[in-house]
Amino acid sequence: MFFLIKLFISLTNKKNVILKKMMSKFLFVIITASAFFIHHTISYAHEIELGGITIKHPMIPIFGSKMKTAVGYFTIVNKTNEADELIMVETNFAKAMIHKSKIDNNGIATMEHIEKVLIPSNSSVVFEQESLHIMFTALKEPLEEYMDKKVTLVFKKLGNIEVEFQVEKASSMKMNNHKDH
Repeated sequence: MFFLIKLFISLTNKKNVILKKMMSKFLFVIITASAFFIHHTISYAHEIELGGITIKHPMIPIFGSKMKTAVGYFTIVNKTNEADELIMVETNFAKAMIHKSKIDNNGIATMEHIEKVLIPSNSSVVFEQESLHIMFTALKEPLEEYMDKKVTLVFKKLGNIEVEFQVEKASSMKMNNHKDH
């Protein structure tokens, strides 16, 4: 890109008007396209990939500033031909465990601690409301919107993936539509 700018500057010192106009338009297109791609890469880059496993949109919804517990939602995509298992979650800001919500025939919701979650080969597992989620208890400090919290996901085969979970206001997100993230 810098080469193109140097070329443009050297051409402006010469008298070739048509070439100057063409180069000016070309640079405008390149700079505009670069800005567009940088913006969209940053805006939609809330995922991390390591060794064929992708973690998409890790987030913690908050309902107020006095919460003592919170949940973590995200999607794990396994693009490999081998299954793996999420066996542990670690963090410094709270105690973290893998939980699964269940609703019985009477409509009563319960949560169950899960030791591990199978991530089948070439498939996805969604951690969402009323299903699998990370339960954060004994929060050490209040969670604030736009705050990122480091969480380490421990896989049996892959090992550790450190992920930044975004803290988001629950009212600004579609709680039942996390599959789209």
